[in-house]
Amino acid sequence: MANRFTRPTVSRARQRAIKRRRLMIGGGALAALLVVGLAILLIPKGGRTDRAVEALAQATPTPAPEAQAEAGANAENPLADTPQPTQAPTPEPTPEQVSLRALTRPTPTAEGFMPVFSKADTEEKIIAITVDDCFQADNLKQIVDAAIAVGGKLTIFPIGFNAIKPAQAEVLRYAYENGFELENHTYDHNGLFAISADEMAEEVYKQQLALSYVLGVEYQCHFLRPRGGDARRCQRMQMYAKQLGYYGIAHWSVSGSGDDEKIAKGLKPGAIFLFHTTAKDLDKLLRFIPWAAEQGYQLVTLNEMFDYPANETSELVIPIEEHEIPAPEPYEMVYVPLKATSYCWEAYLLQEKLIELGYLNGSPDGVYGEGCAKAIAKYQQDHGMEANGVADAELVRTILEGNA
Repeated sequence: MANRFTRPTVSRARQRAIKRRRLMIGGGALAALLVVGLAILLIPKGGRTDRAVEALAQATPTPAPEAQAEAGANAENPLADTPQPTQAPTPEPTPEQVSLRALTRPTPTAEGFMPVFSKADTEEKIIAITVDDCFQADNLKQIVDAAIAVGGKLTIFPIGFNAIKPAQAEVLRYAYENGFELENHTYDHNGLFAISADEMAEEVYKQQLALSYVLGVEYQCHFLRPRGGDARRCQRMQMYAKQLGYYGIAHWSVSGSGDDEKIAKGLKPGAIFLFHTTAKDLDKLLRFIPWAAEQGYQLVTLNEMFDYPANETSELVIPIEEHEIPAPEPYEMVYVPLKATSYCWEAYLLQEKLIELGYLNGSPDGVYGEGCAKAIAKYQQDHGMEANGVADAELVRTILEGNA
């Protein structure tokens, strides 16, 4: 098929500026890699895994080779020589050891929410292509091979129950052995914002268990991507991801659901692309990946883009079926405004309270929609407030704490 991606024009002055920036970055990048790593020790506690994890144990695994903990190391991989993190504390890096990629990472919010990674602040011609769900194993294999052909790597977010299917597991191992990154997209593709705390924990932790099972090692993820990007600002989900040692929530700046022109316009330094393994996305990726490489872009993983160490691994000592799901730890709720785009546990609790007070009918679903806004407006009217239907942080606190 003819390549329909248009070639963006880059001025000579822009090219010279990028080259100067690369020279500035290159000197400190390797040293930074040796100090940014953080050891993650999973401490089993809480409830035993349920039937879904038992299914993992009953399947026939194909163990990864002993050297797989160092898979992906090669001459083009800046993380290849990075030592695996240990349980010893990591020394604080000195200012000259910190790279520009590390200095410009997304940071936690003032309220304490984890960073949301949707793009990198860089002028380097690097992009991260992320692939979600992984229902079609053959398509995933073609996508992986297309990236390998241009010397690139991808970050793959498989749904947990897909990851353990023999065909998908084989492709995921192949990708991992070639330096690709595997991250968390929940076990059953759940949005996480309208289920109990224990169910939320199972959705997150069981997906990581599925990856450990596939790879034959204890595998520590760094990024969590909830379904459709929903709940990425959900405090409860973020606190659990933080408890498990994750660095933040993975989002994106360019969706592969757009046409070729929109995708091509999104080709910018630091962009994060979202694709799936559908036939339509396969067709786009088989054209977009070589085209992006022709424009001088390097395909990197999320860890590489933000100058983090590779996902930690260790020997799989405890059988998968004997792992226990860590129970969510208590946290202090931070009250934030809720609006039409809010998909979160806090919205679920607010709906639950509005139903209890008689302002809302039905069952809570965690989505702050039109019905919730009307209920808030009626509540405001009854309590002498401006009936604008906006649930600011103080109003959410008032309703949830019962201080009407």
